[in-house]
Amino acid sequence: MKSTVIGFVGALLIAGCATVPTQSDLPQLQELSSSTLWTKQATTSSPLELAMVEAELGSRGETSYGTWYLGQKTASAYGRKLYQRTTAGRPTADEKNCSDFGSSAEAQKYFLASGGPVSDPNRLDGDGDGLACDWGTQIATAKKRYASKPTATPRATSTYRSSSRCYVGPRGGRYTITSSGRKNYGGC
Repeated sequence: MKSTVIGFVGALLIAGCATVPTQSDLPQLQELSSSTLWTKQATTSSPLELAMVEAELGSRGETSYGTWYLGQKTASAYGRKLYQRTTAGRPTADEKNCSDFGSSAEAQKYFLASGGPVSDPNRLDGDGDGLACDWGTQIATAKKRYASKPTATPRATSTYRSSSRCYVGPRGGRYTITSSGRKNYGGC
């Protein structure tokens, strides 16, 4: 009985781990439609899946879709040292350089497929922000372009008088006439 319970719990843990994306899931994202990827970008809670989805969208030249845009959740990492990048005593693959890729999105996809953001055997993320080559610049630019600007609080409009003459209304109220021709009862 005890081994059955342990086996069942183990199976649940393995099944639960199957839903956590890994670098091997990157090629599967290429098969998804862009609208499906944008939905994943907006709804995923996994930082790795988010990075993989955004890299795939960027490699397709997609920067926004409706209210969603690249860097919406990830641009804050740009320039922040989040991962240790020491190479002392460790051999590195160093097979690829940023100039080997057609775009920064392609470099980011390769970086993630090679163990990024935690591992960086090719030294594509020198500052340790988890964003290879110029990918951080690209998502920061997209965020700046597409992020909605906070709306300004409307200021109280001042009354412009065409004359300083006060008038008395039929019920005894005093008013001036504004430049738009309206009555301003607070102007006298």
